[in-house]
Amino acid sequence: MCLSTVYAIRNEKPEPLCRNIASVRTQDGKLIFTDIMGIPTVVDAAIERIDLMDNYIWIREK
Repeated sequence: MCLSTVYAIRNEKPEPLCRNIASVRTQDGKLIFTDIMGIPTVVDAAIERIDLMDNYIWIREK
């Protein structure tokens, strides 16, 4: 199983936002990250970069 960490780019530096993310989806223009326990994190942001080999997702908040 591949789980990822979501980083929000703030001040041009990525900061961890949520960990152990199992799925990503969009709804009403927002990103919804759901972790392995089923807990969603909703963010008004755009995906900047996804690296599945290193298990991270970078986002830029709107």
